[in-house]
Amino acid sequence: MVLTESQIRLGEVLDGLVTRDFTGRGIAYPLYQAARARKESPLIMSTAVRLANELSVGDRVVIATGFPSRSWLIRGLTETDGPAGAAYLARFLEQTTGCVPILLMEESLRRFGEVALRSAGLIVSDIDTAMKSKPGPPRASVAAVVNFPVERGAAVNRIDEFFRVIAPKALIAVEFPGQNQDGRCYNVSGREIPSDLIPKVEELFKSAREHGVLTVGIGDGGNELGMGTIRNTVVAHLENGDIVAPVTGVDELIVACISNWGAYGLGAALSFLRGQPELLRTVSIERITTALANEGAIDGLTAYTDPNNDGTLPSTNAALQEMLHATVSMYVKGWNKG
Repeated sequence: MVLTESQIRLGEVLDGLVTRDFTGRGIAYPLYQAARARKESPLIMSTAVRLANELSVGDRVVIATGFPSRSWLIRGLTETDGPAGAAYLARFLEQTTGCVPILLMEESLRRFGEVALRSAGLIVSDIDTAMKSKPGPPRASVAAVVNFPVERGAAVNRIDEFFRVIAPKALIAVEFPGQNQDGRCYNVSGREIPSDLIPKVEELFKSAREHGVLTVGIGDGGNELGMGTIRNTVVAHLENGDIVAPVTGVDELIVACISNWGAYGLGAALSFLRGQPELLRTVSIERITTALANEGAIDGLTAYTDPNNDGTLPSTNAALQEMLHATVSMYVKGWNKG
């Protein structure tokens, strides 16, 4: 896949905006450098081009999200990071390609997916309704939330049915736990996440290539699905990396300072490819995150139900959205000095 000069230049800007270590965490940029070293083109733009080229009206895209949080204490709790970015990306994929976005989440987290999708402006219904929403004209912007077995044997048995019935053209993971070499998932502190809280989505990703399905992973800490693509770097840079590091790779890996930011950058790239920077003002990141917090989602850094993303305030995220809009607008309109 060869990108144009303009796509490459903007892609480098988008990667830069979402990958620099604004939070002082110290892990995202080394992971980004490793992922970038594997590719000839910027990560966000190369992923956007592949999605734009491979998706058509009515195609299904499955987005797995919902990282169990404080799972040692309570079931059914997740962070704003993940669902907010997944819903935002769902809206942009639907707007730019006409696809049907489907969030895949553990059943106890379903309500967060539904709230996030509605806050992103999408109609939320059951899977059958969503898959029938694009006969056109007219069409409806319908999304759905589905689950997948948390027991590995049941998940393996569902693989063929899943690809036959839903028939996704792409599988995307946004801040979703990645399994280590022993099939276990951990948070970045090295605490194991109970297996019965995690849908075995990884089995779908492992089988995607034989079904001709594009796979994308978006993460920020090294323990997310898709980070197996750069496993050696995760082991080298993350504390307890030898235990935590996932093994499953993806076709396209996006690393960001905050996973949501990677999804926002991907939405910006899709709007550029359509020549429609104004799309970046049709969705409010603050609205999505606030709705999630009101539903009980927490800021992953502080564990409070505040409308933040990994410690960054709504105003910071709104500023990022404005910067993405300004940048894409300039690249679409061109540099025309008066």
